[in-house]
Amino acid sequence: MFKKAWQEIHLLEFIAVFLLACTAWFYIKTYVEFESNYLTWLEGANHGEGMSRAEALGLSGDFLGGVLNPILSFFSFLALLFTLRLQRRELTATMDELKKSTLAAESNVRLFTEQIAAQRLDAFENTFFSLLKLFNNTFETINEHHEAEGTQPAGSSLQRLMVHARSQPTLEAARAELMADHSEIDHFISILFEMLKFIEQKFPDTAHGDRMFYANILKAIINQDAFEAVAMYAATNSTQSAYFAFKQLIEKYELLQELDLRPAQRQKFAAAYAQYFPQLQPPAPL
Repeated sequence: MFKKAWQEIHLLEFIAVFLLACTAWFYIKTYVEFESNYLTWLEGANHGEGMSRAEALGLSGDFLGGVLNPILSFFSFLALLFTLRLQRRELTATMDELKKSTLAAESNVRLFTEQIAAQRLDAFENTFFSLLKLFNNTFETINEHHEAEGTQPAGSSLQRLMVHARSQPTLEAARAELMADHSEIDHFISILFEMLKFIEQKFPDTAHGDRMFYANILKAIINQDAFEAVAMYAATNSTQSAYFAFKQLIEKYELLQELDLRPAQRQKFAAAYAQYFPQLQPPAPL
């Protein structure tokens, strides 16, 4: 389109030069004819009294100006309209190019935004799955089976600890006994707490996905004894407790949704759990 516009501009310049050449030629031709026929044109003029050469030239100039001025003005007006038309076409072409550039820029911005979101999600997942590996190793450690020795029955460290905690008269006493052990279970709870905080604080809001997806990965690893241990650690309504934020996170991510309180060994504190976690209702009597 720009090439065609430039071709039309060159055509306009050619027409203008042609008109100027014709005007000059007309003036020169008229002057030559005036000089050649000066005496003939003055015969009988002014009732035979004649006129000076300057007066004759003045009259000729007035005649030429009167004839050519309207013609040149008309062509000037046409040239102005033609120029405006070209400018309008160029402006339209420029606007089209700007629209295309704007669309391309918007597309680049969207692509860049998606790339940034993907990079943030990749960074999040790299850290998350590194923590998940540590979390899984710790969970396997506390669930490693041990043979009976002395007064300790056969079973994993977690099973032995939960049996000891359930032997306490109240949930508060069981919770205190569990938290005083400072064994692998304490490390397991700490890692779980940090991973829930990591999901809550570091998950990129611009990324496609859901925080619950990553919380469900954690739930898929944990067994029933670990779920009950989590419930014991988080059984607090005190905002001053270090585990109150832990309680809020496990409620938000429904971490205790899979805890089954129907087995006999977990029914002892079922009513007490319901005071802290409304979603854990005591099982109906058989």
